[in-house]
Amino acid sequence: MAWSIFFAGVGLVSFGSGWYHLRPDNASLVWDRLPMTIGFMAMTSALLGEHVGERLGRWMLLPALLVGFWSVAHWQKFDDLRFYAWVQFAPLLVLPAMMALFPSRYSHRGLLWLAMGFYALAKVLEACDGGIFRLTGGIIGGHPLKHLASAAACWTLLEMLKRRNCSLPVTARS
Repeated sequence: MAWSIFFAGVGLVSFGSGWYHLRPDNASLVWDRLPMTIGFMAMTSALLGEHVGERLGRWMLLPALLVGFWSVAHWQKFDDLRFYAWVQFAPLLVLPAMMALFPSRYSHRGLLWLAMGFYALAKVLEACDGGIFRLTGGIIGGHPLKHLASAAACWTLLEMLKRRNCSLPVTARS
């Protein structure tokens, strides 16, 4: 369920981001950020379920989605991005530790590391938008490249899910 919600959030990002890029303001930015939080929180819940315990992953899904929603609502109401930034970056800090401490019963975990690398690259490209634009002589900035790196991260997760095998019985980690 969590992976399905993750990919639904990813799909909704295309609409939210498209609307934001057609009419960039805080009202349209809400619809860009909200689907991203759906994706971040659903992915975190899915990986908690795969590494720590299925029951925990299922139990955390709804509260995590609500936290993501609240982070966007908090930003919109108070013009304060700190909580939204936490929702976006905390999983990147927690997931490597979780992966090291709690092995998954699934194969192809290297693709998860690659996906996190693509996402980290996306954040660097976003932060260096103007510099990349100047470096390329005005041909392309970091922002469009960020979209490509983010898409590569999502594609890598899809490939991980398509290729993986279960190495432990389901009851061993429930």
